[in-house]
Amino acid sequence: MGYMLSNWKMYPARDEAVALFARVQDRLRRAAGELPVVVVCPPVVSLTTIAGIADRRLVRLGAQSCHWEASGPYTGETSPAMLAGLVDYVMVGHSERRRTGETDEQIARKVAAIADHGMTPILFVGEEEPTDAAAEQTEERLERGLALLDVASRPPLVVYEPTWAIGADEPAGAEHVEQLAVRLKQRLARKGAQRPTVIYGGTVSADNAGRFTAIDALDGVGATRGALDEDGFVAIVESVARADAAKRA
Repeated sequence: MGYMLSNWKMYPARDEAVALFARVQDRLRRAAGELPVVVVCPPVVSLTTIAGIADRRLVRLGAQSCHWEASGPYTGETSPAMLAGLVDYVMVGHSERRRTGETDEQIARKVAAIADHGMTPILFVGEEEPTDAAAEQTEERLERGLALLDVASRPPLVVYEPTWAIGADEPAGAEHVEQLAVRLKQRLARKGAQRPTVIYGGTVSADNAGRFTAIDALDGVGATRGALDEDGFVAIVESVARADAAKRA
């Protein structure tokens, strides 16, 4: 099954986010054929309202981050216990969070806490620069992020997100992405994952989604700017759906 992950970051204000979600969901409801797993991660202030209108048969909800403790004196944080039952997924280790000081140890604790509360962690890994050490750095981040998780019983969704490609004029090259996706899946398999799932994130749009969804080693894509309007969002979903159908044919 293919995946389309839409991380809305800090863009749509609450009313705008709810309206966008409603339009996208209506378009997906009228879509022909089998849909991929569509995951939307809106700003946390919009989650409760969106959860009230979400048709989970069409769209799954995710949070963009959380703390690793279930409760405590952590001003401004959201706990996994608060998100349990509200969302299906929680993002962890996004490069923008890492730049604010989120460490590998914290990421590993968050991954485990998310799974402990019945949700699926979405772990972001990727290199800082496109150098010869790219694969090694990416694989190290995968290992550290999953250090406290039994991936055989609680598989994560892994996003290969090279930091240098985020917001760039051009995404990473398809050959490079395929090589890293293969290596990440091999690592996940060695750790016990029965069906390793890896998607690509980093400057994905309706115009270029096809070059990534066509990669056999990938299970879908993640997008931000390219999915902040309903036409772009639906176009990316359709690209994932077509590729998924072709791979299963």
